[in-house]
Amino acid sequence: MTTAENALNSASPLSIAQRENFIENLAHDLKSSVYSQINALNIIISDEKYHYDDMHLDILKHLMTSNIYMRDVILNVLSNFKIQHDRLKLEKTNRSMAESLDFAIKSISYMFKEKNQTLKISCPNEIFATYDEIEIRRVLINLLSNASKYSSTNSLIEIIIKKENDFISVEIINEGKIEFKNTDDVFKMYETESKKRKLRGSGLGLYISKKIIEAHKGTISAKNADNQTVIFTFKIPV
Repeated sequence: MTTAENALNSASPLSIAQRENFIENLAHDLKSSVYSQINALNIIISDEKYHYDDMHLDILKHLMTSNIYMRDVILNVLSNFKIQHDRLKLEKTNRSMAESLDFAIKSISYMFKEKNQTLKISCPNEIFATYDEIEIRRVLINLLSNASKYSSTNSLIEIIIKKENDFISVEIINEGKIEFKNTDDVFKMYETESKKRKLRGSGLGLYISKKIIEAHKGTISAKNADNQTVIFTFKIPV
């Protein structure tokens, strides 16, 4: 056995706290790079002084979409580690669901633009609830990304937010069909239809969303409304 192998075998395993610290630092470094690229692309694309031809504009938009995808993968991996080790801690404050939704839509707006998808939103401004702003934003981003990814070009994505007794209900309706026999299997870790449909997908987004909603003492579900429509619904207490 080599010296290196002896050192490896004799080394103490990292504690959960050490692993979490390592993953958080790695995620921070990766996020910094990705966020810098997203900000730079935003400046370039929105600069009205320059007029790009269709080819160059398409390249910039594809770069934006790829960076947004990478950002969300990094955040989901970090969230998954915290969930697996019971480190998901909620910091609840009274928040506007309309503002959280607006942030989520802006965060992945280029996904909708790339596929020329239309959003139809029903969300009264006066809907407030006590929740962890960062984590609920993540749920909205994951669900909206999923809706965009599995819907076709030029399709409609509908978002309905309303108060139901002591709960806030959020519905995201998009074109498509869940192929699993039990539609709630989409929330299992690493279960994804991406490979079959030749799409990118880690199989973490919906699983993490379910865990975040459950941590809020809420519920989340998915169903096929008909052969062409999928509805994702989550509810959290006011």
